[in-house]
Amino acid sequence: MTDLRIHTHTAAEAGIFANSYLLESGEGVVLVDANLLVSDAKALAARLAALRKPLLAAFVTHAHPDHFNGLPYVAGEQVPVYAAKAVAETIAEIAVPKREQWRPMYGDEWPDAYRVPEHPLAPGETVEVAGLRIEVHALGAAESHADSYLLVHAGARRAAFIGDVAFDGTHSYTADGHTGAWLEVLDRLAGELDGVRLYPGHGAPHDTGLLAGQRRYLLMYREAVRRISGGADHLTEAQKQELTGVMTRFLPGAPLEWLVGLGADAVAAELAARPGDG
Repeated sequence: MTDLRIHTHTAAEAGIFANSYLLESGEGVVLVDANLLVSDAKALAARLAALRKPLLAAFVTHAHPDHFNGLPYVAGEQVPVYAAKAVAETIAEIAVPKREQWRPMYGDEWPDAYRVPEHPLAPGETVEVAGLRIEVHALGAAESHADSYLLVHAGARRAAFIGDVAFDGTHSYTADGHTGAWLEVLDRLAGELDGVRLYPGHGAPHDTGLLAGQRRYLLMYREAVRRISGGADHLTEAQKQELTGVMTRFLPGAPLEWLVGLGADAVAAELAARPGDG
C-alpha cells in the first residue's frame, strides 16, 4: 500500500487563503495547485525543499491565478504539469489579461512569468506517478470558466482535490457568472464523491457536507441578487453594499467579504439572461 502524506500550504489573506497541497509518498512528491503571489509561491517551494524528495509532477485544478500563478517558482521545467484539457486552454487564454488586471494592485508580488500545463488530459484520464493513481475529472464551468477535481488513489485510500468547487469558511468568488452550472456540479458531486475526503482550494478538508454548504451559499447569494437588483443585469454601488450586508449576516465572521460585491454584476447578468432559472 502506498504511504501518502498530504501537506497543506495555505496563503495569507493577501493570497486569498488559497491552498496548495504537497502529496508525499515514498517515491517523491506531487503538487496540487501553486498559490497566487510570489512570496507565497517561494514559501511553498521552501516547504517542498524541506521534504527532501523530488517533485515528480504538478496538477492544476482550475483556471484561476491563485491556483496556477506560482508554478514557475515551484515546478522546474523538467517537472510535468497536468490539467484537464479545458483548464489548460483557459489558463492560456486568461493568464496575460489577469496579470494586466491585477498587477497594478499587487505590484511585484504578481509573477512576471506563468506556465500553462503542457500535459492536457481528457475527462477521466489517469496519471500514475509517485506510486499514486490520479484521475482528472473535468467539470466544465462552475466557480471558474473551467473546473475539475482530482481523485487520488493511494492503495485503498481515496482523496479528492476539488479546487474551488466548494469554499470552506470564506465568502465565494462568483465573478465568472456560472452559478447555475455550479449548482448542477454540486448536485452531481454529492453522489459522485460520497465517502471521499474532500480537500478544497480554500479551507479545511471535509466530507461531502462541504458541497451542501456551498449549495446553500449560492442559493442565498442568487436570491439576494435577484431581489436587490429587481431583475436588472447589474447592481448599483449602494445595492452591492446591501448585498454584502445580507451575505455577511448569512456567513458571519467569514473573511474575503469583498468577493460578495465583486461578483454581483456577473450574477445579476446571469440571472437576467435566464429569468426563470431558480
